[in-house]
Amino acid sequence: MAQVIIRRSTSDLGGLPKSLRKDHARFLAHRRDGLVTYGPIFHGPAPAGYLYQTDLPGNVPDAVAHFIAEDPLAVNGVVEADEISDWHCALTLRQPTAPPRPGLQGFFFHGTAKPGITDLRNTIVPAHRAHLQPKDASNCLARGYLTDAGGKVWLGSAMVYEFPNRAALDDFFRTEPYCTNGIYERIDIYEWQRGVIG
Repeated sequence: MAQVIIRRSTSDLGGLPKSLRKDHARFLAHRRDGLVTYGPIFHGPAPAGYLYQTDLPGNVPDAVAHFIAEDPLAVNGVVEADEISDWHCALTLRQPTAPPRPGLQGFFFHGTAKPGITDLRNTIVPAHRAHLQPKDASNCLARGYLTDAGGKVWLGSAMVYEFPNRAALDDFFRTEPYCTNGIYERIDIYEWQRGVIG
């Protein structure tokens, strides 16, 4: 089982000491095989934290617990809160081996489901996938759905896309079936940067 880990922080990650940024880069390199995507997230110019989409080896609760405890951002008190969700990764692409896409900007789309919406969501999954799949090779780094620990209750979506700008992302999701059918209670879109803290 994969996870989405949002490490909330209002600290300017780019302003962290060079030694901490190097420690974090080493941490990422050591866990490369378990990382689907990773990078700092922002609300406009304001820092919002750091995103990991992971597929860690071993026992999931233990692997996640070790991962978040060993992250230098947590060890050094940068993390203010964690949001961890079970995530069903739909693509095989992994950021560490994905070629760069010059001229495109990264975004993290985090949709939170309305309560009790799983049955309706299940009826529109084919239309949702048909809308997303044409952009898988050109604009998507990772996408998948969030569930409860048993995997039966749909809790939302977690997707990383790269588009020329926010307007292009918004245009893509304007006609996306989950959005047009109103099954999200909340949608958060963060600016996202690939990889290590600069």
